[in-house]
Amino acid sequence: MTTVLVTGATGHAGSELAARVQRGGFQIRALVRSPEQRADAERHGWEPVQGDLTKSETLDPVLEGIDFVLHCAARGGPDLALCRSVNVEGTRALATRALKARVKRFVHISTVSVHGNDLPRYVDEETPLVAADPEPYCVTKAQAEVALGEIRALGLETVVLRPGMITHVARSQWGNEMVERMRSNGWYKEFHPDDIMPWVHTLNLAEMTWLALTHPDAADETFLAVDRNVSLREFYGPIAEALGRPVLTPDRAPQVSECRVGKIASKLGYRPVRTFEETVEALVSLARAR
Repeated sequence: MTTVLVTGATGHAGSELAARVQRGGFQIRALVRSPEQRADAERHGWEPVQGDLTKSETLDPVLEGIDFVLHCAARGGPDLALCRSVNVEGTRALATRALKARVKRFVHISTVSVHGNDLPRYVDEETPLVAADPEPYCVTKAQAEVALGEIRALGLETVVLRPGMITHVARSQWGNEMVERMRSNGWYKEFHPDDIMPWVHTLNLAEMTWLALTHPDAADETFLAVDRNVSLREFYGPIAEALGRPVLTPDRAPQVSECRVGKIASKLGYRPVRTFEETVEALVSLARAR
């Protein structure tokens, strides 16, 4: 049976991506660091294996018998050194050992934020990576892609997916968690209703991931994993209305971070399984439920 090593498999996005790969008939080996993560992996029917991206010596046994790697694990927050240790050096170590283990393909879940926390307008797959950014997550994810490119040049087949705002009605900071924050605190004063953001549903990202793992034309390609560009007014406005919260407009120009969407559809035949309208409707229902 084809076996896929998944890092970050117990996180929100990683768990949905791993579940989709499992439904495709592949066996999942989940990298875990704690008893809680081990138990979570076992509940899903995945093989838990102990390892740590920041301890490279633990990774060789983890990769024994692995056909593909799906690298979802990442670190956010204000600690630049910690983000660099996990996002850059951890990715470099895993990719280096995947090459040594003759892994067939390494799929890396990156982010559109590799182009900066304040995205330039009309981002596509050829837009340069950010060289510096005040957000440690953004700059270290960009550096991780550079590190992965160096291993690709040595012979490791890779695919990079760059998702935008990953949204679901469960375990999602841009979905159910945002509904609850808005319920408690109202409209975020930092949000301009006319800000444009790249959006993707978690289950759609899972479909993109399946194609990235299995489609022959995905080899050594990078794809924006974005369904569409949406304004915060059309995304969170209906939720604010359902909660009885006013939509506020800060004293600044809106951020227009539009992505050029379409490469993954035209090259790999990607089609979404959840629409934006269905997602907003589900979140509005969640807002009205209490």
